Amino acid sequence: MSENSWLSPTSIEEWWSTPSQTGIKRPYSADTVASLRDVFPENHHSNAMALKLRSIFERVQKDKSVNLTTSVIDPVTAQIMAEVGFETLYVSGGMSANTDTATDDPGPDLADYTYDTVPKKVSTIYRSQLLHSRTARVNKTGKEEIPLLPIIADADSGHGQHTAIMKLVKLFVQSGVSGFHLDDLVSGVKRHDGKDGLSSVLVPTGEYLRRLVAAKLQLDIMGSEVVSIARTDAETATHITSTIDHRDRPFILGATAPLKQHFIHTEGNSAREEWKREARLSTLDDHFQSSYPDLYDQFKEETFNMNVSEALSIAQKLVSSFYWNYESPRTSEGWYAFKGGVQAAVSRANVAANISDVVWACAHGYNPDRAEAFAKGVQEVHEGKWMAYNVTGGFPDDGSADEQVKNIPSQLSSLGYVWLFLPIAGLTTVGLGSQTAMKSIKEHGLYGYLSQVSRPAARHAAAADGTSPEWWWKVMGKLADDAADAIGEGL
Repeated sequence: MSENSWLSPTSIEEWWSTPSQTGIKRPYSADTVASLRDVFPENHHSNAMALKLRSIFERVQKDKSVNLTTSVIDPVTAQIMAEVGFETLYVSGGMSANTDTATDDPGPDLADYTYDTVPKKVSTIYRSQLLHSRTARVNKTGKEEIPLLPIIADADSGHGQHTAIMKLVKLFVQSGVSGFHLDDLVSGVKRHDGKDGLSSVLVPTGEYLRRLVAAKLQLDIMGSEVVSIARTDAETATHITSTIDHRDRPFILGATAPLKQHFIHTEGNSAREEWKREARLSTLDDHFQSSYPDLYDQFKEETFNMNVSEALSIAQKLVSSFYWNYESPRTSEGWYAFKGGVQAAVSRANVAANISDVVWACAHGYNPDRAEAFAKGVQEVHEGKWMAYNVTGGFPDDGSADEQVKNIPSQLSSLGYVWLFLPIAGLTTVGLGSQTAMKSIKEHGLYGYLSQVSRPAARHAAAADGTSPEWWWKVMGKLADDAADAIGEGL
């Protein structure tokens, strides 16, 4: 590409009209992108690998199949996965936090490591693949050359505001990544034990979209084909940092019964659960509709595109005695109560689908009904949109779910999912013998993981000898929760 072409808004617009870019709605112009570009384009390997990843997703979507992979934590495992026939690799932030952090302290999946941690891991694995490719050609063993596998990586919540996200994406592209996912979480506040009803905390939809747009802008500045994946944790979220965005209004919870004290004055898990029962939490719209069904249509019309504060004002003008309080359930951090679920995930995925190539609702356990509801909710609005699904175990050890596990890939592919991955399986697999376990996963899919990896790991856990990576993972989650308890409400 010539210098004139590289800096030409017309050339950028022509690129945006190609098949890989046409589905994206950008809020900025080609002129803006051109003005932000360096004088010369950087020559990135990731473009070729990203196009390879796109072709894999296109193929499995056409074939009504799904690409299955697992996490990889080192170059050896990556090579084994290539040898046994995997087509993609996944580098998890949580797994990288177990092996490579600035402090050398392994930790749980809290995005509490420096933002260059995962890009460095990607670079190591990608360049190892390049080395194997060179040595195979030099040695001329006569064997078929092992293919380079596209790498999809975990960008967490971006490790900062928008310029930090742009720098993170630049590191990823330079590392040789083929795709990455960004989420809508607040970093570092996840509870592993669900104590006090807290699981994970979301940022407003608008902030989520700004993260995704920042990432796409950086990709455009670099002329990158890297696949962007929009992850939402709205299905299992319990809180949100702000109620400012009208798109979050259907999921903001408020007290429908006036109580003497707010939630923050309760102490202990049982007291807080009792407070929530007495408060009878509900969303504003649900409570108004159930209380005044004859006025609901008028309320809905007058509050179109209003956030909860604006809509509550209208509700109280229509009925002066109407009570709904979204301030009283707030936590000591100021977070608002949030009604997580499939509909919340669909709502966020459908707006994220306009700026990202793939959408994903993070699941904490396989649920066929929720997987179907999410897929239908997305496909009704964005037909043919690529979707991802994660499985993190949670199946019974008695064999009662074996047939269900065997059918999961075909069920997901029939719903339109193109990528299925096992985020924690890579670390567990290493602990139990990589090649045998990886072959089993490749040949038998999720059932191979369940029978050859997850169940043996569970037996190690029962013995409490510390050799199981899954056991190790859960203990570290408890340590993080204990640290949060020690910090408490501060001083």
